[in-house]
Amino acid sequence: MMRNPRSEVCWGTNTTHGGRAHVVLHGSSTGLCGQPVDTRYQDRPTARPVCPDCAISYVAAVFPTEVTAPDLRHEVRLRA
Repeated sequence: MMRNPRSEVCWGTNTTHGGRAHVVLHGSSTGLCGQPVDTRYQDRPTARPVCPDCAISYVAAVFPTEVTAPDLRHEVRLRA
C-alpha cells in the first residue's frame, strides 16, 4: 500500500485502452488497476474519463476505513 497516495501518483494513458485516464504511482509503468500505461501526465487528461478501477483503489488508499463485524451477540434471559 502507498505511504502518501496524494503525493505519489500521476496520470497515464495507453494506446490499447485509450479512452481512460489511469492513476499511476511515480516510478511505475502500470495504473492502479493493473493496465500498462504508455504516456504519463502530471495533471489529469480532462478529455478522458477516469478508470473506475483506479479510482476505487485510490479512494480506498487515501480514505482507509476499518471494517468491523457487527456485534451479533444477543442477551437472552430465561425466566423460570
